[in-house]
Amino acid sequence: MTKQQLAQQIEYEFDQLRRSAETASELAAVAPEARRPWDAAAAAKYIADLIAGLENLCKRRCRYLNLPIPAGPESHTQILNDFLDVPELGGTLSKDFCLVLKKYLRFRHRFIHGYGYEVRWEVVDEPLRLLSETVEQLAQAWNRWLDSLPDDES
Repeated sequence: MTKQQLAQQIEYEFDQLRRSAETASELAAVAPEARRPWDAAAAAKYIADLIAGLENLCKRRCRYLNLPIPAGPESHTQILNDFLDVPELGGTLSKDFCLVLKKYLRFRHRFIHGYGYEVRWEVVDEPLRLLSETVEQLAQAWNRWLDSLPDDES
């Protein structure tokens, strides 16, 4: 895989994350009295998609660098920790933002292993509203990392 191919794959992932964030923003703007019973579950899906997208990005990075992709019961935590440990990538993010990402990961786990009807709006409200900003901060970090990679030799 070339750097250009990796950049295209990363851009694809962020296109998908931005589309999710856009829909999430629309859902967050629904007046409380107009929310339907399933809106909280839909919100939870968009929130969980953030971590799925971040994991896809990290896996693409691993493939590009020929690194092993974490597997097993702790793989989601390992993928996030590996991302945060890369000085040029997750290491460029503030400690507060890193905590937000860890909250998204815990949310993802709870949502994936739970039932949609158990999701309450109070739980999804803040992460849903922060989704667009979170995606953009991640995009900036990934673009900085891509810029730091050497260009492919011709």
